[in-house]
Amino acid sequence: MKRLLALLLITTFACGVFLKTTNAFNQPNTFVRTANYFLLSGTELEKPETIRTLSQFNLIVIPLEAQVYNQDFFKTIRSQNKNIIILAYVPTVSWNDLYWTDPLHQAQYPEIQQDWWLRDANAKQVSVWPNTRALNLNSGWSDYLAHYVKDKVLSTGLWDGIFYDEVQDSISWVGTVDVDQNGVNDSALTADQIWAKKYTDHFSQTRALIGQDAIMITNGSSNPAFAPYVNGRMFETFPSSTNTLAEWKGTTQDYLTQQKQVGYQNVDIVNVNSDNTGIKDNYQKIRFGITTTLLGNGYFGFDFGTNSHNQLWTYDEYPIALGAPKTTYKNVYDPAKTVIDQGVWKRDFERGRVLVNATSSTVTVPLDGDFEKIHGAQDPTINDGSIVSEITLASKDGIILLRPIDKITKAPFRNGAFARIFNATGKTKRTGFFAYDSHFKGGIQIEYIDWNHDGRLDTIVADSTTVRVFDADGNLHATFMPYGETYKNGVNIAVAPLEPNGEYKIVTGTLREKPIVKIFDLEGKPLITGFYAYDKNFRGGVNVSVADLNGDGSKQIVTAAASQGGAHIRMFNRNGRLLSPGFFAYAKTFNGGAYVATGDVDGDKKDDIVTGMGIGGAPEVRVFDKTGKLKSSFFAGEKTKKTGIKIATSDLDEDGTMEIIALTTDVFTLSVFR
Repeated sequence: MKRLLALLLITTFACGVFLKTTNAFNQPNTFVRTANYFLLSGTELEKPETIRTLSQFNLIVIPLEAQVYNQDFFKTIRSQNKNIIILAYVPTVSWNDLYWTDPLHQAQYPEIQQDWWLRDANAKQVSVWPNTRALNLNSGWSDYLAHYVKDKVLSTGLWDGIFYDEVQDSISWVGTVDVDQNGVNDSALTADQIWAKKYTDHFSQTRALIGQDAIMITNGSSNPAFAPYVNGRMFETFPSSTNTLAEWKGTTQDYLTQQKQVGYQNVDIVNVNSDNTGIKDNYQKIRFGITTTLLGNGYFGFDFGTNSHNQLWTYDEYPIALGAPKTTYKNVYDPAKTVIDQGVWKRDFERGRVLVNATSSTVTVPLDGDFEKIHGAQDPTINDGSIVSEITLASKDGIILLRPIDKITKAPFRNGAFARIFNATGKTKRTGFFAYDSHFKGGIQIEYIDWNHDGRLDTIVADSTTVRVFDADGNLHATFMPYGETYKNGVNIAVAPLEPNGEYKIVTGTLREKPIVKIFDLEGKPLITGFYAYDKNFRGGVNVSVADLNGDGSKQIVTAAASQGGAHIRMFNRNGRLLSPGFFAYAKTFNGGAYVATGDVDGDKKDDIVTGMGIGGAPEVRVFDKTGKLKSSFFAGEKTKKTGIKIATSDLDEDGTMEIIALTTDVFTLSVFR
């Protein structure tokens, strides 16, 4: 039996009632999917770091007792990850006398009838796990447990479903038992037949009671008789404790087959672990497990093992956004092969590819085009961010590859600039590239955005004088000169709705000259007369961005002095009213201005203010909150360079968090078409 009954860190306090109804669960069709089998509650689930880390997983299994000790946990973690799936850990057979001292189980214990315990013919109680006593599914326990799950667990509205542990389609492996309670030890065949039948009946009854929307997964058996009633199962210690390729073949076949058999939206967990060694940096083993999981649609997790499921380990592959699957799994060298066997396997996704080498030899796999390795800190010899057209994989290894990013969308950039992509703390997120559109002159500002909501990216460009709006087919929709035809010093743009669910507007600033901000609709019609972001006599221009700094859907215009002045950041409403006197992003003595962009780069659901030093400054990027509090700082290039660094933000890999795009101030051009 591969599982651990919950070890609790018990605290006693009164909890207020948190009513959160969970109906049909939200499971976006995107990958990588991760799970954490975390069997601690009480004080551990009160720790902010525990909550923050667990919120990064797509699915968690936590002890049932959390609904007593940690009701606030559910509200808090769902505020950090609205799509997280939370399942209650419910053993189906064992009673844990040692650790179940919580009020929930103490109230449950007196309700257990004496004839519900699993015994042998001599009335000796049987155990399926050390320090526990087993209950008999061929008794009133099965009916009681099904009703308990409905009436005492899911009725709280805290859970998305249940995780039934200890599920086996046999019981004879524990020794002699009297399952049918006739005073005679059953034969192995009889005991196992009754046991499997009673599990089937129990799952059927549970499903009838909890309805079709609640999740029910099991741990321990893929018996097809259980499949009509469940969403899936967990494969604990995948593929097995000995990790042979033969076992990989059998367990992977099991995993992929039962996904098609279950009667409800599939939820599987593939649990690879350290085999109770605590070695958490066996990255090859982790890669082999997670890429195997990605051949199907399951959730992957890596932890200590059967003796301890309470780790907060995370890995470079976890936050990767592959998007939806484009294909099913395929054998690289025999594409017609549909049955999993030892071999080299792949699966394509919207934004990448997964490869698995389930052979006993190292292989080199040619790729049909260029792919990008992920940027990782844990195993940089493998996840080094390089662009490759072939990949070499060791035996029992796998890799996640990404399709290279070669275009900046939903953010303005200077045509021909080299783009480097970072996360909020300055870690390289993706491999850099030249952001260049040969249809337009180098140096002009471009933004690709779906302004007409037809599902295709349109184009808005701004040159020294004019803003032009194109549709996705290249047809000119509008053209206008924000500062008149005599102005020749360059136009900065930011394109965004200024009201919740509103239409896109174009906010403009001057690259040089007076710091006038204006707002136009997509026809080029001015919506306000314009306002000065800084003193009327200032001649350094103004950079602009649009942000939701409060996280409430209303937008603010954020400005930065473009040059010839301090790096002064200010915030205005859409009518040009100053909301805050602002702050200086860099030393007040620096007079090269600043570049500014906004977006939620750290995942806190509120837009951040991101700045880059202007001309004459180092390529230093800083991230602030709306009050000017510094959240992070890093250099996006050589510290000794004094060319400044332009900034944009966009969710280029569509993982739900914006990346920081650092753009060189010098550009190249190969075209003068427009």
